[in-house]
Amino acid sequence: MSNPSLPDSEASPWLVQQWILAGIVSSAARFIPIPYVDEYVRDRCRRFVVSRTLAAHEKPEWLDPLQPYYSSSGGFLSSVAGKAARLPLKLLLFPIRKAIAIATSIRGVPLEIMRTVLLARSLDRILQSGPESIDSEQAKAMRQAFDQTFKRMDFRVFKAAMSDVFDGVSGLKAAAIGAARRIAQNEEESPEKLEAEQPLRKGAERVQEVFNRPEILKLFAEFDRRYEKACYWNVSH
Repeated sequence: MSNPSLPDSEASPWLVQQWILAGIVSSAARFIPIPYVDEYVRDRCRRFVVSRTLAAHEKPEWLDPLQPYYSSSGGFLSSVAGKAARLPLKLLLFPIRKAIAIATSIRGVPLEIMRTVLLARSLDRILQSGPESIDSEQAKAMRQAFDQTFKRMDFRVFKAAMSDVFDGVSGLKAAAIGAARRIAQNEEESPEKLEAEQPLRKGAERVQEVFNRPEILKLFAEFDRRYEKACYWNVSH
């Protein structure tokens, strides 16, 4: 079923900065040397950006039905038994996976920031279209379309634009890793509380400046076009 055209995102700068803060912390989870913690932190950050976006549209009660949209593949928070069954293999491969994650951080960190922001931004555009509800099956379709679109995008221009952000903000990497560790250790910790930390706030401002560049705005528009084409969600109006 073809979708009605989705409106352009007009999220407030404050909301976009919340998305970016969560993306920065999520990207730092790769540096935590404990199995599953990176997935847990990413899930928490993605849940945060979705909850913030829903709150901006006065639909906080949609958070649970949207879990398939923001949770890790397989649902980290909801499939502990399945994860536990694979734990021996995970532990065996963990040093290799972690070494690869750190070695590829120059590529992986910008991509995780972009993924987190686009996840929230795509939801924001859908909510602007005025759906009356979104159920879990629709949320799954939204996520499948998102993953498919993200995988096929060329983000080299964004990675190049981001090359000096972490190096250009003193203490940003350490602050992001520290925030990711606190989120992993404390269920009450949230990216919402992180904007008071000067390195994280400054880093988010720098990323927001990158997002406002013409070539990145063009990248957003191309992602929007492809996502709208791929997204077969059917939301009741």
